[in-house]
Amino acid sequence: MVCVLLLAINAWLIYQTRRTELAQISRANSNLAQAVTAQVEGSIAEVEHVLDNIVFALERSDLTTDSLQRMQPMLVSQVAAIKQLKGLFVYDAAGRWIVNSEASWDPSRNNADRSYFVHHRNNPSVRPLISAPIVSRSSGEWIIPVSRRVNDPDGNFQGVVLGTLSVRNLGEFLNKFAIGQQGAIAVILAGRILVRRPFSEQDLGKRLPASPLQTLFATQPSGTADARSTVDGVQRIISFEHMQNYPVLVTVAVGKDEALADWESTSIMQTAWVIVLCMMVAGAGTFVIRAIRLRVQAEAGLRDARDALTEANQRLAHLAQYDELTGLPNRRYFDSRLHRAFREAQRDKHSLAIVMIDVDQFKQYNDRYGHVEGDHCLQLVADAVQSVARRPYDFVARYGGEEMVMLLPKTDSAGAERVAEAGRVAVLNLRIRHEASSLGMASISLGVACLTPQAHDMPEDLIRVADAALYKAKREGRNRVCIDPQPGFAAG
Repeated sequence: MVCVLLLAINAWLIYQTRRTELAQISRANSNLAQAVTAQVEGSIAEVEHVLDNIVFALERSDLTTDSLQRMQPMLVSQVAAIKQLKGLFVYDAAGRWIVNSEASWDPSRNNADRSYFVHHRNNPSVRPLISAPIVSRSSGEWIIPVSRRVNDPDGNFQGVVLGTLSVRNLGEFLNKFAIGQQGAIAVILAGRILVRRPFSEQDLGKRLPASPLQTLFATQPSGTADARSTVDGVQRIISFEHMQNYPVLVTVAVGKDEALADWESTSIMQTAWVIVLCMMVAGAGTFVIRAIRLRVQAEAGLRDARDALTEANQRLAHLAQYDELTGLPNRRYFDSRLHRAFREAQRDKHSLAIVMIDVDQFKQYNDRYGHVEGDHCLQLVADAVQSVARRPYDFVARYGGEEMVMLLPKTDSAGAERVAEAGRVAVLNLRIRHEASSLGMASISLGVACLTPQAHDMPEDLIRVADAALYKAKREGRNRVCIDPQPGFAAG
């Protein structure tokens, strides 16, 4: 009777620990899927932001040979700044290559046959398009195209801007995660594989067959399933997460047998001990207690691993919102704060100010002193600008390149101008040597816009007016604060 009771307890413990193990594996998988999704979505968002800037520059200038040649160094620097970005290309309405980030290229090449080009030519939408992997005609490597339509002033099709994500770099990123020999991570677009670990060229662009798992992917924003892979037939515990802003799905999976190997070996050992205990009734209590203690220690180790993974996820979330060079919030974080502050200002009927900031003649500074000193200059300027935004709800972010932005809630134009002037003086007081500048030192230009937003106003209106004020400061000689009055905006 005692042996039967011990064996029953052992079976119950094995069943419960298996359930616990599976639940912990599912939680860890889900956290990892969220982390991978955030990182890949951040990379796509960076490329989209670059494409928006290029389209903005193209639509503001005539597409002459001189203007295109001036744009080429900007494309090269953007590719160098973003690791996952393989190249940037601009095609005219006929698909001809007119400017790109390559050192040399054949001007007779034409991409009018590419599916993304045909899509933008036939579709008036200016939203970015992510396409299935293809082999690059410039490098011969596998790339994921991210493209955007370019219109002329009348809204007619003028060409396409293309950014290419390196499949190899994305694969290297996926290989950094510890998911075991049977594990797999996949990035999927509309049922087609963009990149997968383990890597196989045959998988790139492959359409996944219809299955209950695909139905689950299509009907739920996120989740976990125990299923057999339709790619290689391995039984896995699969967690998935849809990106918020793009039609892309990320799956993270661990081999079920591999994930439960420790549990299985521990359970076998535990069962063997129970059998021995049945033969040694006198010592049964001691052995059971020892087994329970071992189980508690194992569960504590799993909890520690889970906590470590949670901490890693928090670090990844921080990296997704902050600029690595300056330590300031990035453009993506700023956009979310701006929209929130704008809604609060509309609701509470208080003013909201934005200060756009640009480091004067920064390209000449980089050319003269090198990119290392240029990075150091940006860090010093960022610290100086941050130091004048003293209120808890004042917000300073890196907007892109050498541009920064201050968000000043509950601030009228006079107050915003005072803060902007303090920032300008703070940068001058750094006395950063800049021999290419007429001042002999680094300086900044600032554009101020202030608005008490009404129901019909949009956050982009505030950005546009502040940007116009910044360009006015540039035109009037730099190293100054300007307010460019617009209808409905405070003039200072």
